[in-house]
Amino acid sequence: MMMSDPTRRRELLLQSYGLLQALAVLAVLVVVMSILSPRFLSWINISNLMGQMAVNLIVAAGMTIVMISGEFDISVGSVVALAAAVSAALMQQMGVVPAVLLSLMIGPAIGFFNGVITTKGRIPSFIVTLGTLMMARSLAFVVTGGQVISNLPDEFKAIGQGRLFNVPIPFLIALLCFAVGWFVLARTAFGKRVYAVGANRMVATLSGIHADRVKIQCMMIVGFTAAFAGNILLARIGAIQADTARGLEFEVIAAVVIGGTSLYGGQGNILRTIIGVIIIALIRNFLNLSRIDIFWQDFATGAIIIAAVLLDALQKRVGQR
Repeated sequence: MMMSDPTRRRELLLQSYGLLQALAVLAVLVVVMSILSPRFLSWINISNLMGQMAVNLIVAAGMTIVMISGEFDISVGSVVALAAAVSAALMQQMGVVPAVLLSLMIGPAIGFFNGVITTKGRIPSFIVTLGTLMMARSLAFVVTGGQVISNLPDEFKAIGQGRLFNVPIPFLIALLCFAVGWFVLARTAFGKRVYAVGANRMVATLSGIHADRVKIQCMMIVGFTAAFAGNILLARIGAIQADTARGLEFEVIAAVVIGGTSLYGGQGNILRTIIGVIIIALIRNFLNLSRIDIFWQDFATGAIIIAAVLLDALQKRVGQR
């Protein structure tokens, strides 16, 4: 059903307000950090920052889609580690291409499992993915044997460590993922179904949309982005251990919410998620440049998550009024 012109204008106004708000926060952070740390705006630091945030960007693209559908996936950090571990272990025996392809199948498989249990068992996705978070992390330890796997082929590491026009290749790959995600959400029938299911599952079902199928597909998408990001991370650092990417899921969720995606589903813009990821990456980078104790970084991330949740609740109240 088409929205009336006043409703559409109100929605566009709220979206514009959220985008300007996020851009304003980003601009203030850049100005303040550049003043406090002269090294902040150096190209070396910016280039390193782009490479570091690539993994979070890729996972955040998938997380935006699944959160718009009204679900969560907090197992993505463990899936990143598991996919990277499997890829590294198989690469030494099978070669680059077969190892990467097999590891990429892990994400959608776990996503399918999460989606089926969530939709058919009517269990909150937060609880389901909490279970798979622990299961995938355990499997990562099994695959690696608790050891660091390295000695990867140079042609594979070139993907994560190479540059194009002096820009890290992983960052360019992440932007391509967002371009694909934007096209899927904004220009396809599937994207419209994702928004409809997240906004009101019952209405979407009455409109002929298979809500459970859409949610399962969204969970598979975020699983794939996590497995893909795991391979990009592996190529970038050239080694993997089972404890890699621990806590990544919460940074990604915070970034998605900061980017304007509602915790309640049905609302969000995948391009604005980029701003959220950049904001969190800037804060972590600034703490490192300022030589602030690394233990305070998790404190800062936790504070950002709380602020993002409060902001989302406030925006929802404004929208209802």
